Amino acid sequence: MKKASLHQADAFTDKIFGGNPAGVVTNADDLTDEEMKNIAREMNLSETAFILKPTKTDVDLKLRYFTCGKDEMQFCGHATIAALHEIARLGLYGTSNPGSYTLRTETNAGILPMTITKKDADNITISFTAPAVQMEEYHSQHAEFAERLGIPAGAINQQAPIMVDRNLNYIYLTIKSLDQLGKLTFDFQHIGNSFKDERIVVFCLMAPETFDKQNTIHARGLAPLVGVPEDPFTGSMQAALATYATMHGLVPNGTREIRTEQGHFIERPGFATITEKDGAYVITGTAAHIFSTGVAL
Repeated sequence: MKKASLHQADAFTDKIFGGNPAGVVTNADDLTDEEMKNIAREMNLSETAFILKPTKTDVDLKLRYFTCGKDEMQFCGHATIAALHEIARLGLYGTSNPGSYTLRTETNAGILPMTITKKDADNITISFTAPAVQMEEYHSQHAEFAERLGIPAGAINQQAPIMVDRNLNYIYLTIKSLDQLGKLTFDFQHIGNSFKDERIVVFCLMAPETFDKQNTIHARGLAPLVGVPEDPFTGSMQAALATYATMHGLVPNGTREIRTEQGHFIERPGFATITEKDGAYVITGTAAHIFSTGVAL
């Protein structure tokens, strides 16, 4: 009989019941794809991360991500934060003692450097280099796009184009104000029907106003086509968010660090820091452990 070591952590927060919850299986090497899918479905969270031995050389570990709808994702930011937090909390991969640890991590979006900074088991910060971004203007703009998404055209800032990251198939747009962003309501069945042929994974709607004045951008992330109507905090959209915000003047020229917040409108506030480094974006966040258990298979 196989036994999966299963954990849950809230990512992109420093408090339980904030941020975005993710499942983590720390010993997934002997699990079949179907077993991983079933565990993810049973957890009933947007994503569960599975930690495995790498298949490539000069890599420390591999992460795979499955949704509660049993879809495998190329990459998931909040499940990455949760997985590395659990690695550090448990002292896996040589992280028993306080210190800074870099783990080269294999994902379906490429090999990504990730860093654990551990002061103690309750004080852990995670950073990961985000997958590459490939931004281009989306073929549907402002009024037409608003109709397809089912929101008022007047809420969209028409000074900035609607763009898509072709690497992850995420769409980005600007809403005029935080107040208007919060008042938006969504018909997720309509969105699914409007965009199903393109299989858009995430819609990122952002405003250059925030609840916390230390932050820079407030965002909402919708992912109804992969079974997540609204995501509390979407780590995988942060790099393209920073790219978009820089391109279209949502942050001052020369900004090297962007602090984002998300989840306030669904009562799961979260936050992250995005830093430009060597032409890439590094996403930094924390997590809070919820529980650990085992699953016999």
